[in-house]
Amino acid sequence: MKLTKIQRDRLIKVLTIIYTQSPISRIDISKQTGITPATVSEITGELINEGLIQEIGEKNDTHIKSGRKKILLTISSQHSYYIGIELSEKFFSFVVCDNKGTTFEKEVIFARNFEDGLTTDIFYDACKTFVTNNKTYQPKAIGMALPGHFSESKQGIQTNNPFWEHFIFDQLPEYFDGPIFFSNNVECLAISERLYNNSPTDDNYSILHVGRGMFCSSIYEGKLYGLTNVIIGEVGHMIVHPDGELCECGKRGCLQTYASEAWIIKKSQILYDNSETTYLRQLCTNRDKLSIETILKAFQLGDEGVMNILSNAIKYLAITLNNLGMIIDSRRIIIHGQLFDEPQLFKLLQEHIDKNKTLLSTEKKQVVTLKPYQEINGAVAATGLCVDRMYLN
Repeated sequence: MKLTKIQRDRLIKVLTIIYTQSPISRIDISKQTGITPATVSEITGELINEGLIQEIGEKNDTHIKSGRKKILLTISSQHSYYIGIELSEKFFSFVVCDNKGTTFEKEVIFARNFEDGLTTDIFYDACKTFVTNNKTYQPKAIGMALPGHFSESKQGIQTNNPFWEHFIFDQLPEYFDGPIFFSNNVECLAISERLYNNSPTDDNYSILHVGRGMFCSSIYEGKLYGLTNVIIGEVGHMIVHPDGELCECGKRGCLQTYASEAWIIKKSQILYDNSETTYLRQLCTNRDKLSIETILKAFQLGDEGVMNILSNAIKYLAITLNNLGMIIDSRRIIIHGQLFDEPQLFKLLQEHIDKNKTLLSTEKKQVVTLKPYQEINGAVAATGLCVDRMYLN
C-alpha cells in the first residue's frame, strides 16, 4: 500500500520508538510521539500483520489496580536478513544478521594471511563467495562499513589513505541486485547501538573508535550529528600537545600521533630497533610484523618502553574525552577498539578521566563505557545501517 508523507512519517516515529525503547505499550507510544492512540493502534496492527513487530504480553504494573492492561510490543526477530561488511587494513569481515542484529553467519579474512596484504581482488572474491553462499537467507540489503566517508561520484572511499585509493564498489551490483548502503564504520556503530543494544536507549551518546585511525560519531536527539560536515568526528586530529610530533595532516601533537594504532605501532617499531631490553624482540622476529596483539603482550609482561607508549596514549585520550564532555551533549561516551582488550588500559583511562573532572563537579558525570572489541563489530553495525535506511528513514 502506498503511504502519504504524513502516514510514512508517523509509521517511522512508531517503529523507531519500538526499536529503541521496546518493550513498550501502544499508549506509551502515543504519549511519546503525540500520535493519537487510534492511529498508533492502526499502525502497529499493520506492523504486526507484516511480522515486523509482535505482542509479548501484558505489562506488569503494580500501580494499575483496574482498567485495561497495557500490552507490550517488541521487534520480531528473523523478520528479514542483511549482509554486513566492514573494510579495514587489518581484515575484511562479513556477517549475515537479522533485523535485530543477531548474527547467523560470519567470516573474517585477515591481512596477516596474505604476503602482500589485502587487495581489491581479495575483497571482491571474498564478497562474491560470501553473498553466493548465503543466498538462502534472501538478504534484503548489503551494508558497508567504511574506514572513511563514501564518495558518490567516485563510488569509493573519500580518504587521504592511499591504501583505499583503488577500492571502487561498482562491481557489487553484478552479484547482488538489492539495495547497497555505505557509511563510515563509526557512524554505523552509532546507528546500530540504538537498534541492537540489549538495553535500548534513545539518549544522546557518542562512540569513539580507536583503531589505525580515530573517529567519533554522535547520536543527538535520535539522529547522526554533523552529517553535512565531513570534518565532524575527526577527533584524531584534535591537538593535545602543541609541541608534539608532526602529524600527516600538517599539525603537531594531534591525538592520533599518541593514541592511534598506526602511531602506537610506529613508536613500538622505534623501540624495537633501539632497545636491547624490550620484550618486543622476543615476541616478534620482524619489526614490520609488530601488531597491537604483540604490543599488548609486551605491556602485560611489564615492558617499560611499551608501558610508557601506552600510558601516554591513554593520558591524551582522557584529555580528549574530558574536552568532548564540555562540547558535546552526550549522556555517555562509548569507547571501542582492540587496544582495550587489555583491561588495565581501560581502568587507567577511567582513572585519568575522573582525576581531571573538576569543572561543575556537582553536575551529573558523563558516563564512559567500553564496547567489547570483535572483528565483526563493524560488519554487524553495517546491518544496522540497512535497517535504519530501509525502515527508519
